[in-house]
Amino acid sequence: MGVLIVDSDLKEREKNARVLSDARYTVHQASGFGEASEIIKRHRGRLVLLSELATGGDGGLNFLSETLRKFPFLPFTFLASDPPLESVIEALQKGAYDFLRKPVAPDILCHSVGRSIQKLDLTLEAEKQERDVRHLLAHSREELKAAQTLSSFKGFMISMAAHDFRSIITVLEGYVNMIHERCQGCSVAEPSGMLGQAQRTIGRLRTMANTLLDYEAAEKGQIHVERKPFSLVEVLRDAVGFYRQYAEQKGIDLSLDGVAPDLMAMGDRIKVMEILDNLLYNAMKFTPAKGMIRLTGNREDGFATVCVMDSGPGIQKEKLDSIFDQAAIVATLDAKARIGLGLSICRRLVEAQGGKIWIESTLGKGTLVYFSLPEK
Repeated sequence: MGVLIVDSDLKEREKNARVLSDARYTVHQASGFGEASEIIKRHRGRLVLLSELATGGDGGLNFLSETLRKFPFLPFTFLASDPPLESVIEALQKGAYDFLRKPVAPDILCHSVGRSIQKLDLTLEAEKQERDVRHLLAHSREELKAAQTLSSFKGFMISMAAHDFRSIITVLEGYVNMIHERCQGCSVAEPSGMLGQAQRTIGRLRTMANTLLDYEAAEKGQIHVERKPFSLVEVLRDAVGFYRQYAEQKGIDLSLDGVAPDLMAMGDRIKVMEILDNLLYNAMKFTPAKGMIRLTGNREDGFATVCVMDSGPGIQKEKLDSIFDQAAIVATLDAKARIGLGLSICRRLVEAQGGKIWIESTLGKGTLVYFSLPEK
């Protein structure tokens, strides 16, 4: 698999090329985006791309968008000496795979390229598997049964993605901890607060990785929970605290109301955080600006019951009947597909802890999602 380096700085470009050549990669070089586009086209996108953020007055973000429009599977990594945070965020939002600060240490460069090649290989193999399955489906009913292998392949992909996700989170957490140690004693308090938020975000990313693994386990009927008493009110506070800034950005009034300070539950704290993450994500997604989301918790007949209430558009009655059914996901094609998958996982996680989950909704008046867990 080849590597294309796009950099107008000849010295920097050749230095990185030597490092990768010594690591036995086939390296191609380009000094500008036009030349790079021709090389990518010639190789039909079967390349790992390392590009500077800007060259000769041309913007790398436009080059990123054009490249991924033609070759969406191509791993695209930016190299920049001192990139603005806004550019980093925009690049990642547009599909950049990685962002490395120049000058890049040889070991970091090789590690990044290695991960990119693994991603590209896995994507190309997935495409091959998909073509093979389509071919089987087109020929006979017996071959249609063979298409069930697609499900196991999907589970394999989810498992691989989740474990790779965890590995990257572990590395990121190490860097955050290192920065936190070096910042101890600093006179400015803001970096400490930002690092605290970064650590909370890492924790939430780890929860998302666990959700992927729980999806695979649910497919096999193998969800594992560790039931023990825990403070449900603390979990509710953590969940609201994490989403509060996002709610403020969207102009949504998010609050935790009327929860007893000693509210406890018997269950798996981490799984409950996954459930709340999915429910609050859906509420934030569908609640318009100037709307409200309320999170409440109370005791009912030996159960601790949580309610996530939003002032969104509500859900049609015919969809409520199948909203927890994975085979009839209620998602649309407008980037809201997580609602179906998330609620399916929530139901399985709640039931695995001896609880239940249900929804009440009225069109135009919002939605209430309840779930209950044994108190002890």
